[in-house]
Amino acid sequence: MTEGVTDAHRPHPRNHHLGRPGSTPSADGITITGLSKSFGRTEVLHEIDLHLPPDRVYGLLGSNGVGKTTLMSIICHHIFPSSGQVLIDGQPPAENAGVLERTCFIHEDQRWNDDFTLDILLRVAPGFFARWSSATAENLVGRFKLPRRTKLKKMSRGQRSALAITISLASRAPYTFLDEPYLGLDAGARSIFYTELLNEISEVPRTVIMSTHLIDEAASLMEDIILMRNGRLAMHADVDSITSQVSIVRGLGDDVDRLIGGLEVLSRQSMGRIESAMVRGLAGGEAHHRADELHVSIEPAGLQELVAALGVLDATPAATTLEGAHS
Repeated sequence: MTEGVTDAHRPHPRNHHLGRPGSTPSADGITITGLSKSFGRTEVLHEIDLHLPPDRVYGLLGSNGVGKTTLMSIICHHIFPSSGQVLIDGQPPAENAGVLERTCFIHEDQRWNDDFTLDILLRVAPGFFARWSSATAENLVGRFKLPRRTKLKKMSRGQRSALAITISLASRAPYTFLDEPYLGLDAGARSIFYTELLNEISEVPRTVIMSTHLIDEAASLMEDIILMRNGRLAMHADVDSITSQVSIVRGLGDDVDRLIGGLEVLSRQSMGRIESAMVRGLAGGEAHHRADELHVSIEPAGLQELVAALGVLDATPAATTLEGAHS
């Protein structure tokens, strides 16, 4: 199945906290202070300060090589920081079994025992995760059609991604980390992932931190975004807050100019005589009435378009700050 992910495949809007049992968080979440990491003379992370309240879905965004995987690895104590501090529920994860057993992070290149098959892994996994759900694991194995007796090292790229998703969601770990979990998955398998992730966090609240480049596909799951650039925290913001501030105005260039005159323009593109501008501060019925008169459309901005306009997907610093940004 290779067709695009349609609206019918997408999860419901970000309402999965509404009315669900146990949705009142009792934990402190993740607090990161002055976190830096260098490999030799190469600094990968630079003085990250970040607080992530519990039981939310965070999108960890940025171009390749900005330190997303390194940040998640340090939080889970898979590697050591060069300086700074990480606290999970008020405690450092370093040599702290009580904290580490509340985390789950399956790396993209996760190494398994050479002799392990899926059946063996499913037998040993419950010993590592206190909230392990065998029902969730079996459901995902069936939906992804994972081979049970093939050695894990011989699985395809897509099967390994589906396996990582299966272990991560079935763990029901209070802090679950997903590092580009869609790699090798076709559109149908990605749809299964998005749907099952939403089902899981609705049934059992948890903190999910997910790095992804398929921003628009996963946008409806994300409650907050963490934007990284060149090893630094560029922005931590509430998704609804920042997307509600911007609009896409599209039409003939002169007409677009008449409508957006005096507004802050975040980005602009043209195709022949047609102009498309992302602007901040265009709201209200009067603006839409004026757009109708000019035969110009006003559309909501997609999260991926906004992130690109802020310069986080390249090395260009953002020239604007949006309300709702925590950092």
